[in-house]
Amino acid sequence: MKNILLVCMFALFIASQNAISADKTFRLPAPVSKEHRSIHYTVSPGIELISIVQTISDYPSVFGFLMQEDSLKYKAEVADKFVPFKNHPAVIWFNRISMQPGKMNFSAPSNLMLHTDENLNVHTDLKLDDFVLSRIGGIDSLKYFLGLLRDFAEQTSFINFFNKHNGFYSDLIDGTIFQIDSIDHIKELENFYGMRQKSYNIILVPLYSHVGFGNSLIHTNGEREIFDTMGPQKIKNGFPFFGDNEYLKYITRHEFSHPFINPLTEKYWNSIKGYYKNYDLIPDNARQNVCGDWQECINEFIIRAITVHLGFQESSEIGSRMYAKEKSRGVCNLDKLLGTLKAYSEKRTEYPNFDSFYMNLLEDFKYFKCE
Repeated sequence: MKNILLVCMFALFIASQNAISADKTFRLPAPVSKEHRSIHYTVSPGIELISIVQTISDYPSVFGFLMQEDSLKYKAEVADKFVPFKNHPAVIWFNRISMQPGKMNFSAPSNLMLHTDENLNVHTDLKLDDFVLSRIGGIDSLKYFLGLLRDFAEQTSFINFFNKHNGFYSDLIDGTIFQIDSIDHIKELENFYGMRQKSYNIILVPLYSHVGFGNSLIHTNGEREIFDTMGPQKIKNGFPFFGDNEYLKYITRHEFSHPFINPLTEKYWNSIKGYYKNYDLIPDNARQNVCGDWQECINEFIIRAITVHLGFQESSEIGSRMYAKEKSRGVCNLDKLLGTLKAYSEKRTEYPNFDSFYMNLLEDFKYFKCE
């Protein structure tokens, strides 16, 4: 028995080494992507590849709520094509690291793939996120897994599978864009914040459940690209449905606000971190479903107040619905934050961008009150 185990381990080692030294000419197919009002809607081959590994691995046994459970023809086709390869070293390795708390789970798999290029190498023009490195166990572990993943793609003919489904991916994008109203949400956000980002991207992942992961990539020149990686809201008439206009509007305003807000909270953190005991005042439902610590609550409460503020600017009906929605989630100090945001909108000559105003919002968290 011991000898058999050693033989299996040796075979896995050889396969792994072959994966790492895979043909450097390997290249993923081009993404399926369309731009609509400055937002790139994309089905990414890299993220589709990792979502397939997640689907056929042990991942759904623990994180099934993050993966697609509905009967979906596309998922059945994935199973037929890729389940025979569930013992590939890439899947075995993913099983091991994804089952560890705080490792390759939740947003980490898709975030990892955003940092890789079409050859499944780490992007050289991006600042490698510490989050990615900590989740995967360091740069050597990252490169090792990418080598295994490259071999998995070659052994399974993933490129042919992706190209065969180009029409399906294109339909996903067209169906999502069809739901969107005439508001230019990027122009709205950039005018509100008085700042711009390099690009805005929504990645559609049919194998994920009703989840969304906001990420941003920072280039070596300091420019930032914003991503929202999202699964379908539901399966509608056998087809992934990524949300109606109001849902997509909310997601865009919320997720694309994080790269504007989070860096400002970090920039001025010393002025507010000493008030961390105010976190104890936050309702349990907010701590469970909205934010897990003091800094995250500041980011989330400000962003959620901004989405309500922008909703009221659109119409009192939309603003009222969004206000009720955030209050039900335990977002407190909301009325105070809305009053401060109103002052910002009325004094834009004095405050040309959100950075110049941000300390006013942090004052609302020093004298914190949950209604």
